[in-house]
Amino acid sequence: MLQVWTTMNKIMMQTSLFYALIYMSTGAFFSYISVYYTEIGLGNFEVGILTSVGAVIGLIAQPLWGIISDRSRYKNNVLVCCILLAALSVWLVQWSGISFGLLLLAMVVFSFFQVAINPLSDAITLELSSKGIVKFSGVRTFGSVGYAVMSVLAGWMFARNIHSIFLVTSVVMFVSFVISLLLPKVEGHQNGKKKVKVTELFKHRPLMVLYTYAFILSSTLGFFFSFHAIYSQEQGVSMEIIGLGIAIGSISQFPFMIWFDWIFRRFGMVNILLFSGLIHVIRWLLYATALTPQTVVIMWALHGGTYILFYLCLSHYVNEHVMKELKATGLMFNSIILLGAGKIVGAVLGGWYSSRFGFASAFILCTVLSLAATAAFWWVSLRTPLLRTFAKERHAPSESV
Repeated sequence: MLQVWTTMNKIMMQTSLFYALIYMSTGAFFSYISVYYTEIGLGNFEVGILTSVGAVIGLIAQPLWGIISDRSRYKNNVLVCCILLAALSVWLVQWSGISFGLLLLAMVVFSFFQVAINPLSDAITLELSSKGIVKFSGVRTFGSVGYAVMSVLAGWMFARNIHSIFLVTSVVMFVSFVISLLLPKVEGHQNGKKKVKVTELFKHRPLMVLYTYAFILSSTLGFFFSFHAIYSQEQGVSMEIIGLGIAIGSISQFPFMIWFDWIFRRFGMVNILLFSGLIHVIRWLLYATALTPQTVVIMWALHGGTYILFYLCLSHYVNEHVMKELKATGLMFNSIILLGAGKIVGAVLGGWYSSRFGFASAFILCTVLSLAATAAFWWVSLRTPLLRTFAKERHAPSESV
């Protein structure tokens, strides 16, 4: 018994370290790459296109990786390949120089592998969690710890040399690749069996309602993540303060991750997501009207009520209510909605809009969109008893699509 407990603790530690590392790589690269693009002379519209490339590629690559992992002998095999190739291909961005065409091609190659890492990690960890080997919310908390630590360190390092972004990202990814080799093997549930069509996922009506709401709010977040560093610098916020804000934003997610099970049981998914919608509204209104070096940290403290709540609710929903043969694919589609399609709209259209009307006006638009989406979701949820039932029953019987 003691040996089993020791083994489980070891797996929990390895998985937590792995999550910390992959989120450190995300914090290093995606929080500051827009600053690098600006440093080499690109305009807002070009920056918007380049920062949305990963989301565009994700629309194709993530369903593909989901199908491959569901049908592979072990999902881990797909994960380790994607991490290693992402760690190598990130250098293509720096080697592209100032050529927009080459930068675009480099981001396509890098993104093709990078977009699979987080949802594949979730698919493996959620299955280990369902077997009682690890606790998903605890493991995910370490991811945010890594993100927070790296955001501070990266803000300090990149203020001195933004070009070091590629070395830092590549090294952290390579270390996470080494750790990923130690994770327990998780099978693909369609390996050697009858194949299940991906279209079965879209027949799940409550999930489609959740995806629509998440897409609208994720579009506003997509704009924010693409341009917050540039806008903050325009308002006199230093790179060090931006890094501190990002770290605080990451830390603000901890309570929701640590106590998510209790929050879910106590309030239900619909109320959690309505609360998150209102936090989006407040946050964007503050960015539009009150951004200063003194207030930016407070605005980042609201981050815990935005992305992570949608991420946890959708992850829980797919893990509980989607058939096991499509779980990895379902988690890939979660990522497409939260970090893919929404980011495309937010980055490209937000870049165009802010170029014409300014960042403050763009955040006002985000405020209006978030308020309208939250009101619409509230109205629909009142008229969708099935959705409300699923939202409130934390341990309800799983429903396959």
